Amino acid sequence: MVDMQRLYELIDELPRQELEQLDRYIHQRRLTTVWSVPAEEIKAIEELMRPTHELTAQMDEQEINAVLDEALAEVRRERKTQNSH
Repeated sequence: MVDMQRLYELIDELPRQELEQLDRYIHQRRLTTVWSVPAEEIKAIEELMRPTHELTAQMDEQEINAVLDEALAEVRRERKTQNSH
């Protein structure tokens, strides 16, 4: 386990140029971090999503956009209802 307090102290001692290098490193690290999902869970997700994939494969772009617009409108209505209480 990393001693976070010690890490903070070391960071505080860095010259500006090295601090900027660290900042770039952290930013790049965040961009490249990948969530690992076990293969059996991916298979389960694929099985759950198969009907959706089959349905959307038969839809044209206009139909897909209409479904997405409808879903967004529903979420917005729900949020509006929640915020008004």
